[in-house]
Amino acid sequence: MGEIAVVGAGLAGLTVAYRLTQQGYRVRIYERYPRPGGLARIIEVGGEPLEAIYHHLFTSDRACVALAEELGVGELLEWLPSRMGIWTEGRLWDFGTPVSLLRFGPLGPVDKLRFVLATLRLQTTGRYQQFENVTAAEWTRRTQGERVWRTVWGPLFYQKFADRAEQVAMVWLWGKLRLRGRSRSESGMGERLGYMRGSFARLVTALEDRITAAGGEFLLSEPVRRIERADGRFQVVTRAGAQPADQVVVAAPVPDHIEIAGHLLAEGELRRLQGLQATSAICTVLEMSRSLTPFYWLNIADPEMPFGGLIEHTNYIPRERYGGRHILYISNYLFPDHPLYRATKDDVLRSYLPALRRLNPAFDRSWILASHHVRADYAQPVVTVGYREQIPAMRSSVPGLYLCCMAQIFPEDRGMNYAIAYADRVARLVMEDLRGADGGAAGSAAETI
Repeated sequence: MGEIAVVGAGLAGLTVAYRLTQQGYRVRIYERYPRPGGLARIIEVGGEPLEAIYHHLFTSDRACVALAEELGVGELLEWLPSRMGIWTEGRLWDFGTPVSLLRFGPLGPVDKLRFVLATLRLQTTGRYQQFENVTAAEWTRRTQGERVWRTVWGPLFYQKFADRAEQVAMVWLWGKLRLRGRSRSESGMGERLGYMRGSFARLVTALEDRITAAGGEFLLSEPVRRIERADGRFQVVTRAGAQPADQVVVAAPVPDHIEIAGHLLAEGELRRLQGLQATSAICTVLEMSRSLTPFYWLNIADPEMPFGGLIEHTNYIPRERYGGRHILYISNYLFPDHPLYRATKDDVLRSYLPALRRLNPAFDRSWILASHHVRADYAQPVVTVGYREQIPAMRSSVPGLYLCCMAQIFPEDRGMNYAIAYADRVARLVMEDLRGADGGAAGSAAETI
């Protein structure tokens, strides 16, 4: 069997490597960071591992649950109730149940009825194709009214997508609401979300252990600089030199794929990849002596606020696990040219303090015991009208070169579950092609998703 290189040791890259090593293939995994995990990277609070960027599962996230069970860590998953709120028109509102909607003052009776009927339609229909060629702004204004757009959806879209907000296709919002609706209906107990005791690092470690036991090799703190091809083989170039490979799976964001392998791709393929848009994100984690709000997930529907969401982890997971500290994630999606994106941790926090006081007038900076700050250069694809035609193929135009990335997830939205599910697909394609090269039937070269 030939050698397979996997570039990137996030959940997608680890899943690809795991599936290939299960079948006896020789796999080498390259990762720029000192530890595997990608966006599931870990910090410690009170001696307990914690994701530096918030994570949870829905009850419908079957691929992730199935993998956890397969790896022997499924019993670590806990399904706990969550509480959602929204900040709009200068105050906090409960926003996760039918009763809370009845009390939601910014909308009148007719607006509430239109909002509920449209949301139920989105949560229950599987026919997403009807939402591909219309923007979310147009569809929600038409079906729910201008007041709902201005009070609820519009500010959230502008917080996440800035001046691209009104270009985002309705299929993206369908995916978000459909996933949440399925989670509620399938749980049979209202909305419950899944979290792994000891953090999702337990899943990452289990994958790493299985890959290593099967002969897979990790090259950590070893970013790939370039992929070359000569005489039917690839050379994976890092600062340590070049390693040969017969197949390469790039399990990394589109810009990284372009940087290291763009020179090998067909002109049309490269042009489509270059046309894809995505937002970046910064996430600030505060360890606090007190709770800021009563909500786990708080959407910020206010253009005057400097961030888009607050996730108070210890309103979901008991704070006793973290030495009694309250843990608050501050989520902020930004394009890389935004001045806050490259700002220091202290400057970012200073810009947030007045907004935190608006949310809770009693808040004082002395509540903050410690803080952490991470950036994600590629965090959310901008799904525009006609996005299906832009989705990158899993098989590239170069035989033996594959791509597994967030931009391929459609019509669902990105997340741990779909990183795993799509990685399974890519691994199957690689194995189909290898069997075909050995005399079996190869899959179609036009495979995308």
